[in-house]
Amino acid sequence: MTRQRDWRRLLRKVRGATRDDEADDHLQNALVSYLERPADTVRNPESYVTRSAINSIINTFRRQQRVQFVSVHETGVETSVPDQGPTPEAAYTTVQRLQKYCERLPPRTRTIFLLHRSGHLTYREIAARAGVSESAVEKHIAKALVLLRNWMDE
Repeated sequence: MTRQRDWRRLLRKVRGATRDDEADDHLQNALVSYLERPADTVRNPESYVTRSAINSIINTFRRQQRVQFVSVHETGVETSVPDQGPTPEAAYTTVQRLQKYCERLPPRTRTIFLLHRSGHLTYREIAARAGVSESAVEKHIAKALVLLRNWMDE
């Protein structure tokens, strides 16, 4: 396996599989790794060396692709991003409005809607509790959502 012709053939295999300019170095490291192993521990030396070289190239590529996170304090660069969400006060006001509008829903629609949204029940579970079909549950929830959206947009 150390003959010049075998070396070129292995190098073509590794380069063909990886398109890496440093395939020669990786192949050499793989060969050294093979030669350092105890005798008779590898059944197919050519496959072992080829696969080791390709794995080495892949590992090198992965290391190069890793994003290194650097602390803002280390760089001295201010990277704060303003929060685009609502303020806590606005969120509280929205929740208060939703609760008020839920009270305006028809009683059966309100019950079904709250079982789904607050109780986290499935349509099937709600249908069994309310004694209606799953289709009826879907219609009540859709009705509640439309009414609430319209009232919130007022």
